[in-house]
Amino acid sequence: MHAKDTKLTISSSTTLREYPAASRKKVFWFGLGIIILVMIAAIVWVAWGIQLREREFEVNLQKRLQLMASSQVQLTEALLENAVAQANRVINSELFKLYAAEVHLVEDDVSRLVSGPLPGQDASDEGLAQLSAQLPMMQSLLIEFTRITGYTGGRVVNRGGTVYIATDATTTPLRFDQMGFVNEVLKSQKVKFAPIQNTAVGLVLEAFLPIFPPDASGLDPSPVAVLMLTKIVGERINEMQTSSLLEKGERARLLQAVADGYEEIVPWLPGKLQSIATPLALDQAETLPFAVRSSLVGGTRAYSLGLPIAGADMWILVEADYDVAREALRGQQKALLSVAALLIISFAVTFGAVWALLISNQERKAARHFESLAGEIEKQRQLLDRINNTISEYIVLKDLQGHYLYVNPAFAAAVGRNPKDMIGLDNEAVFGYDTARRLESSDQKVLASSETVTLNEQVYLQSKLHHLQISKSALKDAEGRPSGVVSVIRDVTEIVEVQRRQEQATAKTVEALVRAIELTDPYLAGHSRLMRSLSIEVAKAMNASDVDIATVDTAANLSQVGKLFVDRDLLFKAEALSAEEKFELEQHTEHAAKVLQDIDFGLPVFDAVYQMNETLNGKGYPNGLKGDEIGLPARILAVVNSFCAMVGPRAYRAARSADETLEIIKAGEDAYDQRVVTALKEVVQSAIGEKLLDKRSQD
Repeated sequence: MHAKDTKLTISSSTTLREYPAASRKKVFWFGLGIIILVMIAAIVWVAWGIQLREREFEVNLQKRLQLMASSQVQLTEALLENAVAQANRVINSELFKLYAAEVHLVEDDVSRLVSGPLPGQDASDEGLAQLSAQLPMMQSLLIEFTRITGYTGGRVVNRGGTVYIATDATTTPLRFDQMGFVNEVLKSQKVKFAPIQNTAVGLVLEAFLPIFPPDASGLDPSPVAVLMLTKIVGERINEMQTSSLLEKGERARLLQAVADGYEEIVPWLPGKLQSIATPLALDQAETLPFAVRSSLVGGTRAYSLGLPIAGADMWILVEADYDVAREALRGQQKALLSVAALLIISFAVTFGAVWALLISNQERKAARHFESLAGEIEKQRQLLDRINNTISEYIVLKDLQGHYLYVNPAFAAAVGRNPKDMIGLDNEAVFGYDTARRLESSDQKVLASSETVTLNEQVYLQSKLHHLQISKSALKDAEGRPSGVVSVIRDVTEIVEVQRRQEQATAKTVEALVRAIELTDPYLAGHSRLMRSLSIEVAKAMNASDVDIATVDTAANLSQVGKLFVDRDLLFKAEALSAEEKFELEQHTEHAAKVLQDIDFGLPVFDAVYQMNETLNGKGYPNGLKGDEIGLPARILAVVNSFCAMVGPRAYRAARSADETLEIIKAGEDAYDQRVVTALKEVVQSAIGEKLLDKRSQD
């Protein structure tokens, strides 16, 4: 396909006399106009393509960073909630409440609890003496609590700021900052967390919790004391920040507000804490919006966003290096520019050839002109060859028998051959029999229909599997008859791998959410696992589609995610719930929606989880859907969720038998899909179902 291989002939009758000057001028300006239009169209196409890919890239990157930040936030919030849950064992103890209330009523100096009343004091000091006698027992109880729960220390402080119970058997006065948190707790009556500090034993978290008087004491229900607890959290924070979801150039940072700005918590560095000089441009929701800004450390450009951690002045900030993140985008932009340049040059060369033919007036002059034109074409060919050498796409031209007429250097390099040696070969000689048959079947379709065909193929190139996107078009001769097949092949292996990594990242996000669920409520761990296994078997028994089976697989794991944000007391309450409590409990669907709505599962997982509590009679929640308004995955989850809840034990009741549970569910004919109930019964009574239930009882 080189200019020197092309023989150009012209009839002796083709002269300038057949092409008047006016006609040649019209042709020239017409051709020039077409070239200009092609150039404008190419420039517009390139600009649009670059802008489109820029938007797609930033949207996908924002979703990714949002997922990683949300996962880290949930794990950190679970850590804080667990710390509070452990401390509630003390502040909700009637013994500690009563002792703190009695100390509150003492009018004398509370510090005298340690020494007891002095000789000769009046009878009013008998109460102080009794409290002083009880002090060693209360101190032992606090020491035992901190030992069991993993806290390193604890103090009980009265409203005046005096420490009268301490695990270190001292009453050392509180620091100024600690006293500030005590006053905040007494005023707000809510738990407060001090900024994490670096001490001799590592990173330490201080929690301040209000102690209220007993309900029957008759005292003002305001807090009578504050419990201050200290916990080492460096190792736990290090585990949470070491995420397998992070890609090259990405970082997850844990920040906290301090008196003079912000600090980053870095357990793996000697100092553990480092100041952040750059102020955080937080919005009204206390979040750091997705944008390109300077990295907090180093000052390099980075994409970043930050989310606040509820209950503490802390944030999770995720960064992605600007240059690293945009590597793939720059490759796409170069490909667009190369294709546009090739298109413009092709039109220019074609017009030049036509124009040279029109201005010939005789065979000798035409021959000399075409000799010159051949030289120009050769230069253009060399230019095109240079462009071909830089284009990453593979270009292949085959004749009607499937033999290669032309291959560009990129394709030859991909198959490990010399371009010249490939001329005359066919697909079987290059790829082998099986692969050649697949590729040639699409060639015949193109030749038969004269339409462009695009397909995706998996092909081994030099013993390595590649994913190829192939576009084939028919090459036609001067009479419009097919004379061969042109293939433009794009190696999308990297794109496929990126998609695979995104799917893996989503799966890891699901795993992180499931771990967070298990940390919140150990009963939900076994519940979710059994629910997933039974839901898959029920879907198969109903001959559900592959999409529905995959949906219930993922949705069952995430079905309880909304309960992370529900008050634990409601989850374990044995008595009937009030209307207000029932409404609060039902909000778990909305909590789940906020967590799952931005995650791209590639499946209707969000709808399945959101509709799981709807019933066929329209009495469910949150939207009162009925009948076919509820998708099949949600109907399967509804039945299996109720079954798993009843056969599993809870803090307030024992587990029910499978047969009893099935009868209860079957009785709700207007609420549950009876086809699902029948399928569940078949699964439960099968060998697989018995094995799953036996495993649940063992767990």
